[in-house]
Amino acid sequence: MISLKVGLNWLIGLILAATLVINLVIQLMHAGPRVRAEAGSNLRLAREFVLNSISKIPDRGNPVPTLQNSFANLGSLRHVEIRIVGAADPTPEVWSDLDRAHDHSVPAWFVKLVGAMPRVVTIPLELDHRNLGRVEIISNPLDELQEIWSDMTWLASISLAVTLFILVLVLILLRYALSPFDALQTGLSDLESGKWNVKLAPSGAREFRNIARALNSLASTLDRVRAENRELVSELIELQDNERRELARDLHDEAGPCLFSIRAAATSLQDALAQRSADERRINDLALVIDSSSRSLQLLFRNLLGRLRPQGLDELGLEASLRALFESWRISHPGVALHLSLRHDLSSLDAKTSTAAYRVVQEAVTNVFRHSQARRAEIMLAFTLGSGGEEAAPDPEDVPHLEISIEDDGVGIHERPTPGIGLLGMRERVQALGGAFVVSRRPGGGTRVLATIPVPDESDH
Repeated sequence: MISLKVGLNWLIGLILAATLVINLVIQLMHAGPRVRAEAGSNLRLAREFVLNSISKIPDRGNPVPTLQNSFANLGSLRHVEIRIVGAADPTPEVWSDLDRAHDHSVPAWFVKLVGAMPRVVTIPLELDHRNLGRVEIISNPLDELQEIWSDMTWLASISLAVTLFILVLVLILLRYALSPFDALQTGLSDLESGKWNVKLAPSGAREFRNIARALNSLASTLDRVRAENRELVSELIELQDNERRELARDLHDEAGPCLFSIRAAATSLQDALAQRSADERRINDLALVIDSSSRSLQLLFRNLLGRLRPQGLDELGLEASLRALFESWRISHPGVALHLSLRHDLSSLDAKTSTAAYRVVQEAVTNVFRHSQARRAEIMLAFTLGSGGEEAAPDPEDVPHLEISIEDDGVGIHERPTPGIGLLGMRERVQALGGAFVVSRRPGGGTRVLATIPVPDESDH
């Protein structure tokens, strides 16, 4: 595959060469008729002159010397030569210019190509019934062909020089105009290799400047995305470590005492049973201790499993899991009035969408309890067309979305909030499924969390 510079040079060179060839062909096509027309006109004039000269000579005597002097006094006519040939001399069918070949530099192929060969007109020279010979008027177009050949060679030379000059000029201009290509290629290679802070100085034509600005904008966006990804990975690692620490603390603080109590009660029970006179009341108390510790341990594990994976989400579905979660919240947080609105049947959602919706609601309502100081919270889940909410005009080609809205009447968020781990986690969950996540202040006070998740088609499962 040839380069753009070479291709443009070849194209311009072929155009200039084709223009030169067309001009030469046009001149060549016009050369033949022009030469033949001029030669015919000269032959007619020369014939009239010869006939007029013959008619004026006296009848007696030898008129040949007189005619020769008369024709000699004419000098060298343009393209015409007049000769007096004796009666015994043969008349050639085609006059040959071998005796004048050294005076012309016209190639023989050019003469044949033009088709302007020499012509001979013979006029008998008879006086008083005497055959004194003949006068041959010879058309000689070689002089005209010489001029045409000279003009064409001159035109070809000038055109060739101009073509070479234009090619060199175009090559220089192309090298200057396409020089930003090298910088663009280097910038793209740097982006591909993962380098940071790729910046190109806009130069060259307007198109190259626009491309350089677009590439700089792309590089800035990639740098920002890389930085956000690094921060997100760091925050996710921190979140994972915090979750592990909380799990370890819960296991140590709650599971440890329960296990110790079970072990101690089991040891005491063995000691009591080993005695001959076993105290049934004591044995019953130890059994109750073991049962209570086991229940506490079971409840702890259930809560830990709920934090790791929503309880009953796979078996009961999203709607039942959310209602169970809200019942537990109403008991543990009676000061906040929670209202859950499920406008459509959510049983058709796939596992990923259901899990993401559950976690968004769980984290958003948890933030209401922790930070909003709200007395009331409205949670709504519904299907919409597109990602603009129910107020947007539906488009027949819009993809159905699950819209999750959490609104509270608390203090609201700051004008320039710093997203915490919880908000980042919700945002990443929603964006990982191709959705959108927005946190904003309500006009009447409080905070609104809006998440829209595209619902996959059944054929995508």
